[in-house]
Amino acid sequence: RLKVILNTWFNQAREHTYIITDDDDLGLNITTNGHAINSGCGKTHGLSDLSCKTGVEYDLYMKSGKKWWCHFDDDNYVNVGGLVNLLRELDWRKDVYLGRRSILTDFKGQFRGKTVYFVFATMGAGVCISKSLADKMEPWAGNGKFLATSRALGHADDCTIGFIITNRLKVNLTVTNLFHSHMEQLAKLDPTTLHNQVVFGHRAPNILNISSNLTNTKVFDLSIDPTRFYSLHCLVRPESFFCEFAKMK
Repeated sequence: RLKVILNTWFNQAREHTYIITDDDDLGLNITTNGHAINSGCGKTHGLSDLSCKTGVEYDLYMKSGKKWWCHFDDDNYVNVGGLVNLLRELDWRKDVYLGRRSILTDFKGQFRGKTVYFVFATMGAGVCISKSLADKMEPWAGNGKFLATSRALGHADDCTIGFIITNRLKVNLTVTNLFHSHMEQLAKLDPTTLHNQVVFGHRAPNILNISSNLTNTKVFDLSIDPTRFYSLHCLVRPESFFCEFAKMK
């Protein structure tokens, strides 16, 4: 998964992108110029290990002083130019929680013996949080507190972020239809609009429908590009070196 990211969109944002891992990887650290961070967390997809990593990610962001904290999974493609344009329309000095819902009703949970309701953005579609809002999350998220909050809530990291923001801090989710996860039917996205979308997921056989007759761009065979992210990148950034090997088909 990381190879596709490193060969495509990472190169448009390498100074601003950090990869949170669960192990030391010298080769990855060299490739990313020191931007691979060993979280020290476990390797499973369980609540504790995922929320541990997100807590490390939050603390890393808080030390950066950056205007926006955006999280993307390792099965996401990010249209970096589109993301920058989207964030420029928003004010990082205000409380902004930007993402895409996968559950359209309020989510119900238990937190320290009390019933709570909240809304959350699916991290698999990408999530962006303004500095103003990230600062206010600190009592529930900073210095290891994110994992404790997640365990008390009994839900994973994206739910925990949504709980902190929409329940504790009473800030609403700003919904964007430009973020797409593997939970959508990706083949139904209009191919002529792909260059305007911002985040894409994939999980075979749920992949983007990209072909030359639909997008009028060069594409790679499915056997070479099963995620369709190389073909997508050649649509978004046709000047990329490997696009000369793609074909009209």
